[in-house]
Amino acid sequence: MTIKIGLITCWYTDLSVTNYSYNLRDSLEKLPFVLVSVVSSHCFCARSRFTGVENKLHDKNCQFVNFPPYVYTYPKNPVSRVLNVVLQVSLQFLRGVGYLAKCKSYDVIHYQQSVYSLGMLPLFPIMLIPTSNKKIITAHEIDKTMWGLKVLKVIYKQIYNKADRITVHSKEMRESLISIGTDASIITVIPHGAKIPTLLSKERNEITFFGAPVEGKGVFVLFEALKILKKKGKKILVHFYGIYSASENESADVRAEELGVKDCIVWGGRLSEDEFDRKMQESMFTFAIYTKPVHGSSILTRAMANATPVIATNIGGTTEYSKDCSILIPPNDPEALADAILKLMNKPDLRKELGNAARKHAIEISWDAIAKRTLNVYLDALTH
Repeated sequence: MTIKIGLITCWYTDLSVTNYSYNLRDSLEKLPFVLVSVVSSHCFCARSRFTGVENKLHDKNCQFVNFPPYVYTYPKNPVSRVLNVVLQVSLQFLRGVGYLAKCKSYDVIHYQQSVYSLGMLPLFPIMLIPTSNKKIITAHEIDKTMWGLKVLKVIYKQIYNKADRITVHSKEMRESLISIGTDASIITVIPHGAKIPTLLSKERNEITFFGAPVEGKGVFVLFEALKILKKKGKKILVHFYGIYSASENESADVRAEELGVKDCIVWGGRLSEDEFDRKMQESMFTFAIYTKPVHGSSILTRAMANATPVIATNIGGTTEYSKDCSILIPPNDPEALADAILKLMNKPDLRKELGNAARKHAIEISWDAIAKRTLNVYLDALTH
């Protein structure tokens, strides 16, 4: 019997979630008797940072929710702002109804929850409207901004406990869900998968940063570390690659100039998938220096798969992935970051050791392995 799965995911609201869904779908479909269809819709990023990005999710087996449309309004009047919030909430709720309608013929509905368009609001109708489907949530991220409000925790608890199963990327994330009253028995930790490329024996001669140059990714802390190193007579060039808007690029340039390290920054821009792996393999090391906890980093697993050492912050699920293949530092600590940079620059044997350990661990969490673990969650839900 074929298991039919409706994979509800963002188009490119959160690029890492998109890549997660794309790779998971492809690996699931290698397994016998599994059919996956992507269910998606337009999002606010369609008109901003990711405009023009090739969307691989829509190349086959895709259902597209065209209603309701995304409405972008930014009123200045306080009353209008309140009405706008009501409008946005209503549209997100209706969008969840649309997702559910598209998935009515599937055995399993698998919702990829981020904190943007694929957040809690579309999840409400999916969980609250009774259907015969088994409902799975992968909680990639939770917005804890208002977790001080008890009523919000109660709502989250009720919604999560409506799911048949929940998967998360780290033990830390699992504990976060349990802390608000989510049933521990329905939560399974499945790491973020790694796509394993061929190693090309590239000369590693760059220090790189992959991702948007924004505060949450630790970019401004990196600039401060570069300033510290520059004062010590160590001018370090960092090559930045990724999808970022002109305003993000400009803001980063302004901050780099304020700190006197603009001449340490090389902007590389957007990369294709093949170029991404090639640049990773040309890297002496790269960074996953988030300022707030993340529960599964696609940059970290991508670096590991390319045998690239990583300097990472020791928060969230990062430490679970890093194991013995990264140098871990506290968040928002430019002195510690500067020391870690010098350490890796001066110790090629350590870089090789960390890179080999990273590659080995990445193979253990390849997408094919992650797909089998995810299928087991589906089967467990279907048989209980």
